[in-house]
Amino acid sequence: MFYTRFVLTRRLVAGVNRVAADFGWGGPREVCSQGAMIRFGKTLKADPSQGGAWLERRMKFLISIFLLSGLAVRAGALGVGVGQSPSQATQMLQSDGILKTIGNAAVRLEGQRLVVTRKDARLPMVMDFARCQGVGVTWDREQWWVLPIDQAGAQIDANRALWVLPGDAGSPENAWHVELQGGMLHAEKTGGGLTVTVEAESATLTKAEARPHSDEFGHRFALEFDGGPALEEALAGFYWGTMLPSVVERTMAAHFPYSDGYVLSTLNVQSYAGSYPAVDHEFQIKGRLAMGSDADVDVVRRMIELQFKLMKDDPEGLWRAPTSVQPNGTREYHVRRNSEDRRENAAMFPLTGDIEVVEEAWHYYEARKDLGWLRAHIENLEHAADWILANSDQYGRVWSDVYYEDQVMKDGRETEAQAFAARAFELLAGMERLLGRRAKAEEFAGAGKKMANVLTAPLPLGYWDEKNERFIDWVDRNGKVHDHLHLLANELPVTFGYATKSQAAAVRKLIDANQGEFERFPSFLAAKVENYDQSEIGDGGPYDLCAAGRYWYWDAAYRETNAQGGMLQDQLKTVAAEGAKHGYFMDERYDMDHVYYIDGKDSHGAQKYYEYPNTFAAVLITKYLGLTIPADADLRVAPQLKSEGSVEFATPAYAVRYSYNGNRFVLKNLADKPRRVRVDLSGLGAGAGQFALESKRQGDRLGGQWTLTLAAGEEARWTKE
Repeated sequence: MFYTRFVLTRRLVAGVNRVAADFGWGGPREVCSQGAMIRFGKTLKADPSQGGAWLERRMKFLISIFLLSGLAVRAGALGVGVGQSPSQATQMLQSDGILKTIGNAAVRLEGQRLVVTRKDARLPMVMDFARCQGVGVTWDREQWWVLPIDQAGAQIDANRALWVLPGDAGSPENAWHVELQGGMLHAEKTGGGLTVTVEAESATLTKAEARPHSDEFGHRFALEFDGGPALEEALAGFYWGTMLPSVVERTMAAHFPYSDGYVLSTLNVQSYAGSYPAVDHEFQIKGRLAMGSDADVDVVRRMIELQFKLMKDDPEGLWRAPTSVQPNGTREYHVRRNSEDRRENAAMFPLTGDIEVVEEAWHYYEARKDLGWLRAHIENLEHAADWILANSDQYGRVWSDVYYEDQVMKDGRETEAQAFAARAFELLAGMERLLGRRAKAEEFAGAGKKMANVLTAPLPLGYWDEKNERFIDWVDRNGKVHDHLHLLANELPVTFGYATKSQAAAVRKLIDANQGEFERFPSFLAAKVENYDQSEIGDGGPYDLCAAGRYWYWDAAYRETNAQGGMLQDQLKTVAAEGAKHGYFMDERYDMDHVYYIDGKDSHGAQKYYEYPNTFAAVLITKYLGLTIPADADLRVAPQLKSEGSVEFATPAYAVRYSYNGNRFVLKNLADKPRRVRVDLSGLGAGAGQFALESKRQGDRLGGQWTLTLAAGEEARWTKE
């Protein structure tokens, strides 16, 4: 059944006007206007001077318009290709609710996808979707860009693909992947739907879940083990609901003074429309590198380069990384905050961004192995190191003030910052060695070692409390020790390998004894948050004492080093379940209803926040499933699964499937080329026994780890001895 009336988009209007011109009619104002109905009687007026010729042209034009209107069809009555049964081509559409019409297209079914081919070459194909949002994918300037579209009136142009998703993450309706092999598409948000104009000879449409279990290129992931489907659904929900829509470089930020690399921290832009290099970029980057698609990694590169540009633009010439950059270009290089009782004052994140960007650059290099990029930016990293050293004393102690907690007063030196700084210098030295810059490598390696040594030294010089056998939180500039059993202050020295054996043992005992407090929700700042007083809490309130994604990520890293896969799974399930309650949107801070905020709410701070979605992706993929890209191999597989099942990631960065049945582990290279893979099965399963590689193949083994090269499509098998 054809529509007898339809709304013209701007490009369809142009096509109709071209037809009008062919018949000698005037410009757009005389024929029709964008977004309006064609009104035959009012739009076309007789010209008596043209006599019968005018009437003939008028009739031909009306017939053309009628034929064009017949190209816009209901989803249940699409045209089909030769040899196709109408039911085959329409069955995919009839059960779906968001795709309403496809105009100017013949449709045929090829396997599990629809191929739409333009009928009239003079006009675009037009697709109308209802109750939806979209994500475009485009290739430009030799890199990938993602283009979210979910605000009324928003428009995007893409040359590769458009994903159209139901507005509700829990919808039973399907998402659609519209993929181009040439040409362009234009999408415009109209009320609750999308109008998509396709200037191409053909396109393919594929159905997916309401939140696709794939990256933006359609590379699928699947988690088939106990609890795996819920984690898989959460990963898809967080990725498509928060991670991709947060990338606004070419949409909301297209005309900002700083646009490339501009990624939002919250989708609630009425509250916070800025991009936050200090802290926030670190976890945005961790999540995107974990997802691993080419588009995600391109976003990461631009985020890092934005940080370098902001450091270079420091008006003081100190190469500071600002706390934030706002839509109007305002940058916050020095932010101070008062305590709740106004007795104390501290600087927010004065060193955080400079320390973080070193690790970010290293992980980007691992993902791309791009030595040219590293060489081009090594001086930026050296400037960051200089700023850190400028705030360090002769003993190697970093006077960092606040590092992660922007509502906790820390005017002095803190343990977590010291650990991060030592590791940053260690990584920077490694990057200098890769580039053959030996003198710089030795300089930074020496600085990092000095920082690590004083980190584990006892108070008052260092950070170790010998009496209570734990690392303290921080020491103020008067020498007073502040400590409420801080989680990361104790875990990081162990995770990074700086703690002595006796210190590591004491930390494990401390963490185990206070696990109930640390894991109220993954993961709490400290075990004794109720002991923070008004001089320690910032004037914005105590919400930073809650559970936060940044603490959870490093808590998960600690659990991974201790092969606590069961704990990782419990943490992931907890966050996934919370996300499922709210359409896979997460708030900033969690579970403070037992102290400070006694208000019946289990979350506080910004809504639709970036942190837990990105951290969930990073913890799930890199810590629990054990998929990472190391600098010296194409892939590392080090799973922490405690139950039987299988994992598959088709994203080219991983291109892997593995399965575990208790006594056997099978790994398959899904790529179409050989790949060098490092395998560590020490955290897999439970019980005694070590895995042994079955075949007598080439490969190096060191302890419970193997390094081997798998041909395209090749499998390797291990059995437990």
